[in-house]
Amino acid sequence: MNNNGKIYDTTEVRGKRNIQYFFISKGNVDIIKVIDLSYVETINGEDIYNFGFGDYNITEDEIIDDVSTNNGDVYTVFNTVLSVIPKFFELNVTATLMVQGSDSRSRYKEACRQNCRKKCGERCKDLHRRIGVYRNYVEKNFKVLSKEYVFWGGIEVAGNQIIREFYAPGVDYDIVFVAKKVNLVI
Repeated sequence: MNNNGKIYDTTEVRGKRNIQYFFISKGNVDIIKVIDLSYVETINGEDIYNFGFGDYNITEDEIIDDVSTNNGDVYTVFNTVLSVIPKFFELNVTATLMVQGSDSRSRYKEACRQNCRKKCGERCKDLHRRIGVYRNYVEKNFKVLSKEYVFWGGIEVAGNQIIREFYAPGVDYDIVFVAKKVNLVI
């Protein structure tokens, strides 16, 4: 994805139904991070992959996606996360990535409220923060990114249903979908 900033080196690990990219955040301390692109399902012939990201717990072999480590290298980490998207689409040309924030889950608000330091009151300031970061990036770079990628926005409705529409900048989507534009030669 159009990223011109500094990035960390990544190590790619391919699984049966996912691809993971590991790297070390070298800010205030060294923290192992992982980007996990996992197959979710096929809908109408479209392979959907979830875009996951977080700290990697090597002992438990798990991704911790609900913490903010504030390691002092946020731009390098974000650019590294973006840098794996073209690599993913080289391997999965017709796939669609689904990006959502762990802070958009229904249980997040209550868990956040228990340890809230911001004294948010009824409106949690951290709710939907992560998807907001991705939406802001897409919106700031929409014209350039749209030359190579197609975007849809998703809105969750009752019963865990998702309404998906072509991405319209300015809409507060719960989910961003992205796919590589594939030129067909007939």
